[in-house]
Amino acid sequence: MSEQIAASATIGDWVVMGQDVKVWQYATICDGAELGDHCVIGSCAWIGKGVVMGDEVRVQHGAFIPNGTQIGSRVFIGPNVSLTDDKYPMVNHVDYHAEPPIIQDDVAIGAGAVILPGVTLWAGAMIGAGAVVTRDVAPGVL
Repeated sequence: MSEQIAASATIGDWVVMGQDVKVWQYATICDGAELGDHCVIGSCAWIGKGVVMGDEVRVQHGAFIPNGTQIGSRVFIGPNVSLTDDKYPMVNHVDYHAEPPIIQDDVAIGAGAVILPGVTLWAGAMIGAGAVVTRDVAPGVL
């Protein structure tokens, strides 16, 4: 395994990394995450608990990926993208129910996009920079 992990990165317990993974400075990968081969995690990115991503995923600077998100292979997540998992965010919400997005293979998400809870980005979808995605995006659709 030839992973490259910046000394300032935070890697949780039970994280599984494939071959040739690169994690840049100040990135955080939380407990139980699984990264496929040849993934790159940009500086200051946050990868939540139990996130599973396929091979050749690129997560750029400052991206936020919540707990339990499923990401396919060859996915590009641009800088400062926010994936969300809570339809009714509030402090100490007793009925909190996480609904992380699902991102299939070959999806590209432009800089600063926000993907709302429960959304599925089907294979080959492309999300423009700054978009707020409120519903599923069909395969191959821009």
